[in-house]
Amino acid sequence: DRFLHQIRERMDEMSTKKMPGPDEALKNFFENNEVFADVFNSYLFKDDVIDPSELQPANTAYTDTVKTTKGVEKIGKYRDNIRKTTVGAKYVILGIEDQNKVHYAMPIRTMLYNVLGYCAECKSLGVTQEAEDWTIDEFLSKISKGTKLTPIYTVVFYTGERAWDGPRSLHDMLEIDREHGKYIPNIPLNLIDVGHDDLNFTNTALKELNFLLKGIYNKSLENDTSEISNSIWNLTAILTGEPSLYGKKEGGRTIVCNALNEMKQKSMIEGRAEGGNLMIYSLVQDLLLTPEVGSKRLGITVEELKNRMILYGYNFPER
Repeated sequence: DRFLHQIRERMDEMSTKKMPGPDEALKNFFENNEVFADVFNSYLFKDDVIDPSELQPANTAYTDTVKTTKGVEKIGKYRDNIRKTTVGAKYVILGIEDQNKVHYAMPIRTMLYNVLGYCAECKSLGVTQEAEDWTIDEFLSKISKGTKLTPIYTVVFYTGERAWDGPRSLHDMLEIDREHGKYIPNIPLNLIDVGHDDLNFTNTALKELNFLLKGIYNKSLENDTSEISNSIWNLTAILTGEPSLYGKKEGGRTIVCNALNEMKQKSMIEGRAEGGNLMIYSLVQDLLLTPEVGSKRLGITVEELKNRMILYGYNFPER
């Protein structure tokens, strides 16, 4: 009948538009050097310090070994998005860590990334230096006196629905009073809460992502007539976990209120589809439909029907 035909069409449509995960989507997003550079220029440096045309790929994997009570253990970390470039005449490393959930140890995590990067560079430089001329102190240090390392700047790009309520510095995680805390250097977390902060990006893609995420999370866009790039709509769909926003044709633009109305209509269809599925599961369970007829109406195999019925708590009739 017409209703079940609409259900099958909607299921087929959704199955051909499988969304990638947030990490993959943001990795692709930050491959654009204009976007990558503006994260640092607009948020961190508040100036055009980073030239997008000068950004180069950098090593994303850091490993080191530490001695513990259990022996020597290996620490390995893989960075999400990282580049190297020059500021003035000096190299710097730039890293963006994307987060979709609040991480309550994020200051420690970013510190570890940075320290592993410095450790890796120390080892690399130590191998290339003239060790035969080292003093005993340099030999013990495994690096020459006066060696300078490449600065590492790390920004956390948080896109979750809930406002960030985690620590924003090392001191936020320490059980220590203000008087004695001054003897421990405080290391701030460079965190961008894209879905809740008022951000002054200059890059259009970042501006639109900030605008769209904030508006969807605080439900303020119902009558908004702004046009947003379809690529940002697709990225927003992935970050918000809203498949009914996904699949817009790349290269175009869509009016905000139209897209949200379409999302509501699709959600209604999906709700009806789910209700129709449950009705068929019930009919098959009560032997009012054979598994063959039920699976045919849903456009799936009998084995798939059995698995779905069991998943939703229905009894599949055994022959």
